[in-house]
Amino acid sequence: MAWKTCGGLRLVPTAANRQPAFAIYERAGAEAPWTAHSIHVLALEQDRISTLTLFVPPVGPRLFQAFGLPLVLPDAASAELSFMPRHS
Repeated sequence: MAWKTCGGLRLVPTAANRQPAFAIYERAGAEAPWTAHSIHVLALEQDRISTLTLFVPPVGPRLFQAFGLPLVLPDAASAELSFMPRHS
């Protein structure tokens, strides 16, 4: 089974250079906080994904601040994110 050490992933939509992107948060277990992991940028051609660029650790988490994203997501009780990414 892949991702045995991962307690889950959460994708938060954002944008990079006017392209759709996702900030990926992971947690080590069911009670662990959601922490910054990576940023995935999609390049589209004719409404299809043509390229997927990943910014993974150690670079990925360092980019979260540049995107206006927190390094740790709010707890599950506040699942609705109250921030808007700066890049569009």
